[in-house]
Amino acid sequence: MDYTLHLIVLVLIYASLVVSLDLLIGHTGILSFAHAAFYGIGAYATASLTVYGGWDWFSAMVAAVVITAAIAALVGIPTLRLGGDYFILAMFGFQLIVITLILNLEPITNGPFGIRNVPRPSIGSFQVQSGFGMALFVAAVTGIVFWVHWRFARSPMKAMLHAIRDDETVAMALGIDVVRTKIVVFAIGAGFAALSGSLMAFYFRYVTANSFVLSTIILLWAMLFVGGSCSIAGAIAGPAILVLFPELFRFVGGEGLDIPNIQEALYGLLLILVMIFRPQGLAGRRAG
Repeated sequence: MDYTLHLIVLVLIYASLVVSLDLLIGHTGILSFAHAAFYGIGAYATASLTVYGGWDWFSAMVAAVVITAAIAALVGIPTLRLGGDYFILAMFGFQLIVITLILNLEPITNGPFGIRNVPRPSIGSFQVQSGFGMALFVAAVTGIVFWVHWRFARSPMKAMLHAIRDDETVAMALGIDVVRTKIVVFAIGAGFAALSGSLMAFYFRYVTANSFVLSTIILLWAMLFVGGSCSIAGAIAGPAILVLFPELFRFVGGEGLDIPNIQEALYGLLLILVMIFRPQGLAGRRAG
């Protein structure tokens, strides 16, 4: 039972991350390779404030979201004006800068050793523990993120963002302030990523830089494209497939099998098959 709940929590945390990434890529066309960095900033801010600062979990989580969104806005002001390949390169650079800072700001991040003993959330006198209680807590927060995304998808702002995604020149001709809108959306997406980082910190009670490296953003992109963009179902399907798929190999025997490399090869095959036969993702809709 605990093993099943652990997998459910992982899927939910990644689903909340994928939803926030979908707001950038699927709806606005912002090809961000720094989402793992914002995820990490949120996790480390939550861990530092609760472990070193003595903050309560809710205040630390809100502060992490605000801090990360503010950083994203500051980064987005110059970089989102670049566009295209230059923006992608800038996001790669920002990702590397964040990991370097995490590893070197030891008074705040404890360097390569990470931050341990992050306290679990508590509601009144009740403290959320691992297992079913933690799964409910993560599900509740993820549900809020999904609800906000769902409301957005039915708001007038959706048409404005899709206009920016499809053709920025036309969007500007329609009177849309493209750069300003992209900065706002970039900050919102980063804030949601930070919220996922808080969930990760609360669940594992330990944060380390290895959880937010470049391979993490590649995994998130894969989850988004396998599940499908602009779709709540896709935000769940992608993480579910890519989290549960490796677990199947726990039950595969056979000596001499290089299971990790087999997993990587099958990941690649899965992505190729999805791109060929279902380019919009398993549960996604074609852009429109």
